[in-house]
Amino acid sequence: MTQGHEAAHTQAVNTDVPAARTRLDLLLRGLRVPVRRDDMAAGLAALAADPDLDDIALVSVLAEAIRGRLRRAENDGTMVHAERARAEARIEEWRRERLGHLHASARHRHEQEVVGALTLGRYLASFTEARAIRRRILALLGPTNSGKSHAAFDMLAAAPRGAYLAPLRLLAWEGTERLAERGIAASLMTGEERRIVPDSKHLCATVEMADLSGESDVAVVDEIQLLGDEDRGWACTQAVLGLPARTLVLAGAAEAEPMIRRLAAQTGLSVELRRFERMVPLTLIERPVPLARAEPGDAIVCFSRRDAFALREALIAKNRPPAMVYGALGPDVRRAEAERFRSGTAPVLVATDAIGMGLNLPIRRVLFAATTKYGGLGPYLIRQIAGRAGRYGHYPEGFVGGLAGEDIEPIRAAIDHPPAPLEGPMRVLPRESQLLDIGRKLGAPSIIHVQPVVAERFRRPATGIELGRLDDAMSMAEITAAARLPLKDALGYLGCPADLRDKRTSMQVIAWARRHAHGTTISAPPPPPRRLQEGVAGDPGDLADAERAARLLTAYLWLAQKWPSLYCEEEEARAAQGRLNAHIERSLRMGASARLRKRWARGEGSG
Repeated sequence: MTQGHEAAHTQAVNTDVPAARTRLDLLLRGLRVPVRRDDMAAGLAALAADPDLDDIALVSVLAEAIRGRLRRAENDGTMVHAERARAEARIEEWRRERLGHLHASARHRHEQEVVGALTLGRYLASFTEARAIRRRILALLGPTNSGKSHAAFDMLAAAPRGAYLAPLRLLAWEGTERLAERGIAASLMTGEERRIVPDSKHLCATVEMADLSGESDVAVVDEIQLLGDEDRGWACTQAVLGLPARTLVLAGAAEAEPMIRRLAAQTGLSVELRRFERMVPLTLIERPVPLARAEPGDAIVCFSRRDAFALREALIAKNRPPAMVYGALGPDVRRAEAERFRSGTAPVLVATDAIGMGLNLPIRRVLFAATTKYGGLGPYLIRQIAGRAGRYGHYPEGFVGGLAGEDIEPIRAAIDHPPAPLEGPMRVLPRESQLLDIGRKLGAPSIIHVQPVVAERFRRPATGIELGRLDDAMSMAEITAAARLPLKDALGYLGCPADLRDKRTSMQVIAWARRHAHGTTISAPPPPPRRLQEGVAGDPGDLADAERAARLLTAYLWLAQKWPSLYCEEEEARAAQGRLNAHIERSLRMGASARLRKRWARGEGSG
């Protein structure tokens, strides 16, 4: 080093000495051992060598410097061993106390940074593409069978570029069909399937798959009342805040108006509102209807799979085999069953509340086989399902009632008195970029460590926006943590449609995630037993096994869309799923339980 450079370096160090001395004095407070000039010199030298040295490291430097001085003093004979031992004990006491305080302060700073990453303002600001364009929000609100969806699709078809977003894969499929009726070929994107139409400017997708980077002229978010749904509401909120569409159309129930206005206020936008009224009257059937008097065009609604199969058997025994729709059915089978009802092949439909959304069916009468579910069926759900009766263009009037033995008063109350506006909180989940930021700040390599912080911190009740339910996400987080997946990959597993309450499914997903963590390719689930692929299911238990196997294949296909090089047997999985779906659909169309076949063999139940 030249003399000039050495002088400049010395001056720079000396310029920092007062601040460094003050910092060292603060750190050494509470130390019950005399501090000498050599001790301070060691601290100053460490800071000169590394100006970015933090206080935690500096405490260790000072402690070691003072211990070294004490050892030298004992060796020189200027300090006895007992005196040195007492001094070192005091140094260790000071070091532990000081490091404990510094670590607590560091954790507090990290928590503050995490809270900053989770603020609603940052969440809103993260939708940069939507904020960069001038957007218009148009709400089309009204009951079922009011024409609001028809109007939304007319606007979408007229737009040069557009997107339709729905809460269910089945609705996204219907979206492609409704656009095709208007001469528009649309691509399809769901968690487990991508069907890209070359040169198409329109997309139908599940709302979780919303493209928040591609600009469009019109985007439709259907069933917007799900903003408040604890499980799926976050995706609707994200779509409203983040879709870069010049006209954003929100279609749904009138009760959603307050939530829409509150959410729009977060973006500084106003809401244009267009109200729709039901196009055909809905009449209550005052007397309970016996099952024996079920008619073509009837939909009989119950609230459990077991009840649905009991109704199905009763109708088969009367030579009226129905179509069936319930939650555990895959979308392809639901479509096939819906087509049987539309075509009249199956004149009666037995369904659970799964028909509350999607499946535009030519229903004349809705008959409730039960008006309670999980301790009480709310008026909103009754009204939503009852509204399916009297499909416009098929019937001049719709009817709703109950089967014999059911109380019709809850039905009367629901259709006579519209449900109150939805005033509950809207649901959000932090975006992936925020979760990764939180993971970095916490030094947390696993989502199992990130999610509890999210659950604790990302709650802003005063804004009317709250965190969505994390139960399923926590279950998946435990699996990805056990597999030691890195945080970014673990986040990709959230939302996977695997039923983790089923032990066999849970163990299978753990095995997949472990292979993923090692970068090993993952085969499709092995083929189910032949009895679940051929012929007809003999009992509801066999059918449930086939449905479980089909759902596991759906989970594999969902993951294959994210990591096709690892989940590399998409073609095989899709073929196996097709065989299972055919078996399930065939069983629903033709099968009867073993118990019912025995009754027929005895000549019973033929009336």
